[in-house]
Amino acid sequence: MKLAVNQLRKRPRRGLTLMEAMVSISITTMLLTGIASSFVSSANAVSANDAFFRSSQAARGTLNQMLVEIRRADAVQCSSSGTYDYFDVIRPVEVLDPNEVYRRYRYDSANRRLTMRLHYSDNTDGPEMVMVRNVAAAQFGPPQSGVDANNATVVQRLPVSLTLGIGPNAVTLNGAAGPRRAMKY
Repeated sequence: MKLAVNQLRKRPRRGLTLMEAMVSISITTMLLTGIASSFVSSANAVSANDAFFRSSQAARGTLNQMLVEIRRADAVQCSSSGTYDYFDVIRPVEVLDPNEVYRRYRYDSANRRLTMRLHYSDNTDGPEMVMVRNVAAAQFGPPQSGVDANNATVVQRLPVSLTLGIGPNAVTLNGAAGPRRAMKY
Protein backbone atom coordinates (compact mmCIF):
# COMPACT_ATOMS: atom_id res chain seq x y z
CA MET A 1 0.00 0.00 0.00
CA LYS A 2 2.81 2.37 0.78
CA LEU A 3 4.31 1.72 -2.57
CA ALA A 4 1.15 2.68 -4.40
CA VAL A 5 0.90 6.03 -2.57
CA ASN A 6 4.52 6.89 -3.34
CA GLN A 7 4.03 6.05 -7.02
CA LEU A 8 1.05 8.38 -7.18
CA ARG A 9 3.05 11.24 -5.71
CA LYS A 10 6.02 10.76 -8.02
CA ARG A 11 3.93 10.54 -11.10
CA PRO A 12 4.17 13.65 -13.32
CA ARG A 13 1.05 15.81 -13.42
CA ARG A 14 -0.97 16.10 -16.58
CA GLY A 15 -2.90 19.29 -17.50
CA LEU A 16 -3.05 22.72 -15.92
CA THR A 17 -4.11 23.87 -12.54
CA LEU A 18 -7.06 26.24 -12.35
CA MET A 19 -4.76 29.21 -11.70
CA GLU A 20 -2.56 28.41 -14.72
CA ALA A 21 -5.61 28.03 -16.97
CA MET A 22 -7.00 31.41 -15.83
CA VAL A 23 -3.67 33.18 -16.47
CA SER A 24 -3.30 31.66 -19.96
CA ILE A 25 -6.91 32.54 -20.87
CA SER A 26 -6.44 36.16 -19.73
CA ILE A 27 -3.20 36.50 -21.75
CA THR A 28 -4.89 35.04 -24.84
CA THR A 29 -7.85 37.41 -24.38
CA MET A 30 -5.54 40.44 -24.23
CA LEU A 31 -3.71 39.33 -27.38
CA LEU A 32 -6.94 38.75 -29.31
CA THR A 33 -8.32 42.12 -28.17
CA GLY A 34 -5.16 43.84 -29.41
CA ILE A 35 -5.36 42.07 -32.76
CA ALA A 36 -9.06 42.98 -33.13
CA SER A 37 -8.44 46.66 -32.35
CA SER A 38 -5.55 46.73 -34.85
CA PHE A 39 -7.83 45.23 -37.49
CA VAL A 40 -10.61 47.75 -36.80
CA SER A 41 -8.15 50.66 -36.92
CA SER A 42 -6.69 49.42 -40.19
CA ALA A 43 -10.15 48.96 -41.74
CA ASN A 44 -11.19 52.47 -40.65
CA ALA A 45 -8.03 53.96 -42.15
CA VAL A 46 -8.62 52.14 -45.43
CA SER A 47 -12.24 53.29 -45.67
CA ALA A 48 -11.34 56.92 -44.79
CA ASN A 49 -8.57 56.86 -47.39
CA ASP A 50 -10.98 55.42 -49.96
CA ALA A 51 -13.62 58.09 -49.26
CA PHE A 52 -11.04 60.88 -49.47
CA PHE A 53 -9.61 59.51 -52.72
CA ARG A 54 -13.06 59.15 -54.32
CA SER A 55 -14.07 62.68 -53.31
CA SER A 56 -10.83 64.24 -54.49
CA GLN A 57 -11.06 62.44 -57.84
CA ALA A 58 -14.68 63.56 -58.27
CA ALA A 59 -13.66 67.14 -57.38
CA ARG A 60 -10.83 67.11 -59.92
CA GLY A 61 -13.18 65.88 -62.63
CA THR A 62 -15.85 68.42 -61.68
CA LEU A 63 -13.37 71.30 -61.56
CA ASN A 64 -12.12 70.33 -65.00
CA GLN A 65 -15.70 70.14 -66.33
CA MET A 66 -16.61 73.54 -64.87
CA LEU A 67 -13.53 75.22 -66.34
CA VAL A 68 -14.16 73.69 -69.77
CA GLU A 69 -17.80 74.84 -69.65
CA ILE A 70 -16.69 78.36 -68.67
CA ARG A 71 -14.23 78.47 -71.59
CA ARG A 72 -16.90 77.31 -74.06
CA ALA A 73 -19.54 79.68 -72.73
CA ASP A 74 -20.96 82.74 -74.42
CA ALA A 75 -21.16 84.38 -71.01
CA VAL A 76 -20.78 83.62 -67.30
CA GLN A 77 -22.91 85.19 -64.61
CA CYS A 78 -21.97 85.00 -60.91
CA SER A 79 -24.14 85.27 -57.84
CA SER A 80 -24.94 88.90 -57.15
CA SER A 81 -24.32 88.61 -53.42
CA GLY A 82 -20.81 88.66 -52.00
CA THR A 83 -20.97 84.95 -51.18
CA TYR A 84 -20.04 83.72 -54.67
CA ASP A 85 -21.77 80.39 -54.01
CA TYR A 86 -23.07 79.82 -57.55
CA PHE A 87 -22.46 80.79 -61.15
CA ASP A 88 -24.38 80.35 -64.38
CA VAL A 89 -22.87 79.19 -67.66
CA ILE A 90 -24.69 80.54 -70.71
CA ARG A 91 -23.69 78.41 -73.69
CA PRO A 92 -24.16 79.03 -77.42
CA VAL A 93 -27.55 77.88 -78.69
CA GLU A 94 -26.03 75.84 -81.52
CA VAL A 95 -24.28 73.39 -79.14
CA LEU A 96 -27.06 72.89 -76.62
CA ASP A 97 -30.53 71.50 -76.45
CA PRO A 98 -32.59 74.29 -78.06
CA ASN A 99 -34.64 74.70 -74.89
CA GLU A 100 -31.66 75.05 -72.54
CA VAL A 101 -30.94 78.59 -71.38
CA TYR A 102 -28.13 78.10 -68.86
CA ARG A 103 -26.48 75.72 -66.39
CA ARG A 104 -26.12 76.66 -62.76
CA TYR A 105 -23.29 75.31 -60.62
CA ARG A 106 -24.10 75.84 -56.95
CA TYR A 107 -22.39 75.08 -53.64
CA ASP A 108 -24.84 73.69 -51.08
CA SER A 109 -23.11 74.36 -47.74
CA ALA A 110 -25.85 72.72 -45.66
CA ASN A 111 -25.37 69.36 -47.40
CA ARG A 112 -21.66 69.88 -48.20
CA ARG A 113 -22.00 69.25 -51.92
CA LEU A 114 -21.63 70.88 -55.32
CA THR A 115 -24.59 70.57 -57.68
CA MET A 116 -25.44 71.39 -61.29
CA ARG A 117 -28.91 72.11 -62.69
CA LEU A 118 -30.11 72.83 -66.23
CA HIS A 119 -32.59 75.67 -66.71
CA TYR A 120 -34.89 75.70 -69.75
CA SER A 121 -36.62 78.42 -71.75
CA ASP A 122 -40.10 77.28 -70.68
CA ASN A 123 -39.21 78.23 -67.06
CA THR A 124 -38.72 74.63 -65.98
CA ASP A 125 -35.63 73.19 -64.38
CA GLY A 126 -33.96 69.87 -64.84
CA PRO A 127 -33.08 67.67 -61.88
CA GLU A 128 -30.36 68.85 -59.53
CA MET A 129 -27.33 66.64 -60.15
CA VAL A 130 -24.78 66.16 -57.38
CA MET A 131 -21.31 66.64 -58.80
CA VAL A 132 -19.18 66.30 -55.63
CA ARG A 133 -19.88 65.42 -52.01
CA ASN A 134 -17.82 66.24 -48.88
CA VAL A 135 -17.14 69.81 -50.03
CA ALA A 136 -16.10 71.86 -47.01
CA ALA A 137 -15.97 75.16 -48.92
CA ALA A 138 -16.41 76.44 -52.46
CA GLN A 139 -16.07 79.86 -53.97
CA PHE A 140 -16.73 81.01 -57.51
CA GLY A 141 -15.18 84.43 -57.86
CA PRO A 142 -14.85 87.28 -57.44
CA PRO A 143 -14.94 87.49 -61.22
CA GLN A 144 -12.56 89.66 -63.19
CA SER A 145 -14.61 91.74 -65.57
CA GLY A 146 -13.84 93.60 -68.73
CA VAL A 147 -15.61 95.39 -71.55
CA ASP A 148 -16.54 93.66 -74.79
CA ALA A 149 -16.74 95.16 -78.31
CA ASN A 150 -20.20 96.60 -77.50
CA ASN A 151 -18.95 98.33 -74.32
CA ALA A 152 -20.88 95.83 -72.18
CA THR A 153 -19.28 94.55 -68.98
CA VAL A 154 -18.54 90.83 -69.22
CA VAL A 155 -16.81 88.28 -67.04
CA GLN A 156 -13.38 87.65 -68.52
CA ARG A 157 -12.00 85.34 -65.86
CA LEU A 158 -13.69 83.39 -63.07
CA PRO A 159 -11.56 81.86 -60.28
CA VAL A 160 -12.95 78.62 -58.83
CA SER A 161 -11.87 77.14 -55.51
CA LEU A 162 -13.07 73.84 -53.99
CA THR A 163 -12.01 72.59 -50.56
CA LEU A 164 -12.77 68.97 -49.70
CA GLY A 165 -12.80 67.85 -46.10
CA ILE A 166 -13.14 64.30 -44.85
CA GLY A 167 -12.26 63.81 -41.22
CA PRO A 168 -8.94 65.52 -40.46
CA ASN A 169 -7.92 65.46 -44.14
CA ALA A 170 -8.50 68.41 -46.46
CA VAL A 171 -7.40 69.38 -49.94
CA THR A 172 -8.05 72.60 -51.87
CA LEU A 173 -8.31 72.64 -55.65
CA ASN A 174 -8.06 75.92 -57.56
CA GLY A 175 -8.54 76.91 -61.16
CA ALA A 176 -9.64 79.82 -63.30
CA ALA A 177 -11.09 80.25 -66.75
CA GLY A 178 -12.92 82.77 -68.84
CA PRO A 179 -15.29 82.57 -71.79
CA ARG A 180 -13.20 82.58 -74.95
CA ARG A 181 -15.92 84.41 -76.85
CA ALA A 182 -15.75 87.30 -74.37
CA MET A 183 -11.96 87.66 -74.71
CA LYS A 184 -11.69 89.86 -77.77
CA TYR A 185 -8.45 91.76 -77.84
